[in-house]
Amino acid sequence: MNIRFRRVHKDATIPAYKTPGAVAFDLAIVEDVSIEPRSFIMARTGLVIEVPEGHALILASRSSNPGKKGIDLANSIGVIDQDYSGPKDEIHLLLENITDETVTLSAGDRVSQGMIIPVIRPTFEEADELALESRGGFGTTGA
Repeated sequence: MNIRFRRVHKDATIPAYKTPGAVAFDLAIVEDVSIEPRSFIMARTGLVIEVPEGHALILASRSSNPGKKGIDLANSIGVIDQDYSGPKDEIHLLLENITDETVTLSAGDRVSQGMIIPVIRPTFEEADELALESRGGFGTTGA
């Protein structure tokens, strides 16, 4: 599968898998940013990525972000739809400073990872009853 992309910023880093076994590719920011304590910003990637029909681009925080950089993705994950690839549909990352100090990131810092995954779009059917019995409260397996 080929994924087409367009750089809308001259310093945008081409998405890349860093190891042969990596299931996600890294995304970097294109500008230096400072994030005040316990706040968040929108950071540019400089990329528009053309997500293939029947797929989604899922964005997640790199696992080292909280410990090494003091940041995380503020929305936990990002979902890039297959129809978000117009000329001005640059991917931005909502970054949250989870520390009590200002965090500074530099252009080129890899702060997110992306996965192209297939998506099933079901139809929904309302029902008066469902097949299974209730199994218990929120967050329990009954143990």
